[in-house]
Amino acid sequence: MTTRIEATRLIPGRGDVVNSGVVIFDDSAISYAGAADGAPATPDADVVVTDTVMPGMWECHGHFIGIYTANIDEVWGARPQLLSMRVTADARRALHAGFTSVRELGGLGSFLAFAIEEGQVEGPNVYASGGMLSMTGGHGDVHGMDIADARSQIARHWGEDNIVDGPDEARAGVRRMLRLGARVIKIHASGGVLSQLDDPHLPQFSKEELEAIVDEATRMERLVAAHTHGKRGMMAAIDAGIKTLEHGTYLDEEVADAMIENDVMLVPTRWVVEFLTVEGEEKGMPEYAKKKAAAAGAKHADGIALAVDKGVKIALGTDIFGVGLWGRNGEELALMVDCGMTPLQAIESATANGPDTLGPQAPNAGQLLEGMDADVICVSGDPTTDVSILATTENVTHVFKGGTRYKG
Repeated sequence: MTTRIEATRLIPGRGDVVNSGVVIFDDSAISYAGAADGAPATPDADVVVTDTVMPGMWECHGHFIGIYTANIDEVWGARPQLLSMRVTADARRALHAGFTSVRELGGLGSFLAFAIEEGQVEGPNVYASGGMLSMTGGHGDVHGMDIADARSQIARHWGEDNIVDGPDEARAGVRRMLRLGARVIKIHASGGVLSQLDDPHLPQFSKEELEAIVDEATRMERLVAAHTHGKRGMMAAIDAGIKTLEHGTYLDEEVADAMIENDVMLVPTRWVVEFLTVEGEEKGMPEYAKKKAAAAGAKHADGIALAVDKGVKIALGTDIFGVGLWGRNGEELALMVDCGMTPLQAIESATANGPDTLGPQAPNAGQLLEGMDADVICVSGDPTTDVSILATTENVTHVFKGGTRYKG
């Protein structure tokens, strides 16, 4: 059946807002998107009338891991079968919040993607990394365990061991993630916050290891996403050919200039910094993480503001990870506006820029244009004047993914 959406305003994802807009799709692709006075007649269409029509949003940094606390050690005390069941509800929450696509950077996303594609689970399009490649003692290691036990637990929960040392193991790690169905490769190029012993300022992986990872991923048409807080890790990742930096906490002008020169995107994940600052303690964040989070949080917003001012390309990501937190993804847009974006820039980061984080694996999505995938949402209100309305699931009245209606 043909669907026709008539809206007070059409936000295309990239470009100017169209007042009195219409979007039409017959199957999985958009056949018309533009002004109402130029729209073809569709006498038998299913008509939806709305305030705002826009592309389905993209979450470019999330984790489907099925835990309730802000302590990653919860994973190791739970059965992976139960964690897998929990994330099916998180997938539905994300979709109903208007996020039709998720780049999942470590967790159960590869398996979830298969279940969604099979039609057994209702959720967004999931483009997963499998695990997160880490050096021994790095951000993706389990510091409180014997190394053999850590490798065993990681493989048991995520499907493959993700700890690699040396260029050959690093290359083999990429292949193990591909074996899980990875559409993007995730690595830890600096220390992190929710890991016990590593320093967020310090780089992880050698130049040779980073280059081996990028070479193998590129050969298989995958981009590499690098968790990075400190400047040294960011610069090493850029030099190695990595195309998206996650977090970018201590980003400065030299890093921003290098990102622009090398066509590297930033996925800032401001949401998780705010969440850990405000709710982390009650969610069981470990003491060691509280100190690191406080130090990082003080600098993170400044780095994002600098990136916005310099013109670094930004895609929306939250680092959402827990049960029931999925669905709050839209809170990130207002946080981006707080860091200097206009509402339209924030919406572009959440729509048109999303597919670019996948490179050759990107679908034909993220914008309302003829021929694009019919990933479309309807919104009550005007997010171009108040982008915070996208943070409330109830304001997303209709959700279409690939032309199929899932909400409304």
